[in-house]
Amino acid sequence: MFLLGRKALCCAAVADHVNAARSRCVSSFSFFRIPAPHSSNSQRQADLDHVVHNVRSHDPSGYLPGRLLANVTMVQSYYAVRSIWVETGLRFGTTARIAPHSSPEEHLEWWQQQIDRVFDDASSQDSLLEHPTLRLLRSLRQEYNLPWEKERFNTLLQSRRDDLTVMQYESLEDLHKHAEQSCANLLSLVLESGKLTELTNPIAHQAARLVGLTHGLTIALRTSIPVMSITGRIIVPADLCRNYGVKSPRYLLSALGQGDEECVAALQKAVRDIALSAQKHLDDARALQSSIRAEPNGDYAVATLLPGLVSETFLQRLERAKYQLTNRDLRNIGVVEHSKCSMKLISAYWSRNY
Repeated sequence: MFLLGRKALCCAAVADHVNAARSRCVSSFSFFRIPAPHSSNSQRQADLDHVVHNVRSHDPSGYLPGRLLANVTMVQSYYAVRSIWVETGLRFGTTARIAPHSSPEEHLEWWQQQIDRVFDDASSQDSLLEHPTLRLLRSLRQEYNLPWEKERFNTLLQSRRDDLTVMQYESLEDLHKHAEQSCANLLSLVLESGKLTELTNPIAHQAARLVGLTHGLTIALRTSIPVMSITGRIIVPADLCRNYGVKSPRYLLSALGQGDEECVAALQKAVRDIALSAQKHLDDARALQSSIRAEPNGDYAVATLLPGLVSETFLQRLERAKYQLTNRDLRNIGVVEHSKCSMKLISAYWSRNY
C-alpha cells in the first residue's frame, strides 16, 4: 500500500486547501489524490475521487480534516461516510438511482435500501455496483473488516428525514439531538474505521459525541440562511424564540427584517445561546484529551476530532459579527482566513490536540 509521510501529507493538504480557496474551484481536487491500494483497480480510485469531490464541493469545511487522519483506511472511510451524509442531503443533483421527479421521501428510502444491502452480506449486490459511494463503502467494510455499526447509518438517515418534516425544533435540546444524530455519528464511524470501538475507546467516543454536537450546531448556524430560503426551516428553536421574544424569526432572517432593531437584538440573543452551547460542548471535549491519549491508539482518535477546530473558527467569526446570522462577512471568507484555518488545523495535528 502506498503511504505518504506525514510531512508530505500535511504540506500537500495545506497547499491544496489554500489553492482551492484562491481559485474557488472546489472541484479541482486532483492536485493531491487519496491513493487507492495497489491491490485495487482503477474503479477504486474513481470511487475515492467521487467521494472526495462530493465532500469538497458540498461540505468544504469538512474537507481538510479528512486529509489529516492517522492512516489511509481512516482517510478513505472519512470521505466515504461523509459523502453519504452529503449525498443523502442533496435537494438538487441527487446521485440516487431513482426515477425523475421522485419525492424527497423516495430519495431517502432508496438510500435506506442501499445501506441495508451494504450490511447484508447474503443479499444481491448488483445495485451497489452501480453507485460509487455505496461500492466504496462495501469494499472498505469487507476488505478491512471494519466494525461499523449499521445503526449509525440508520440514524444519519433519520436525521435527513427529520430535515424534511421539522420546520422548527421545539427546543434547544431537540436541536442538540439532531446534531448528535448526524455529526456525532459521522465522527464515531470514522473512529470505528480505525478499529476504535466504544468498547476499546469509550472516552474517544464520548469526545466524538461532544465535538459532533459542536460541529452539528455550527453547521446549522452557518447554513441557516440558505436552508431557510430553500426549505423554509428555521434553525432557532421555538423555546429560544419565546424566551427572547423573537416573534417573526423567518422575517428577521431575511433582508426585509433588518430595520427592526429591537427584534434583531432579540434574535441575536437566541443565536448567541446556540453558539455558546456549541462552544461549551467543544470545551468539554477538550477536557478529555489526556484520557483519550491513554486509550489504545489514542493519537488516532485525537486526529479524528479536528473538525471541532473548524467549528470554533466559525463560532469566533459569529461572535465578532455580534451573532447576526445575516451578516455577509460570515460567509465571505478570503484566502488569508482560509490559510489561517488550515495552518491552525495543521498545528493541532502535529501537537496532538483539537
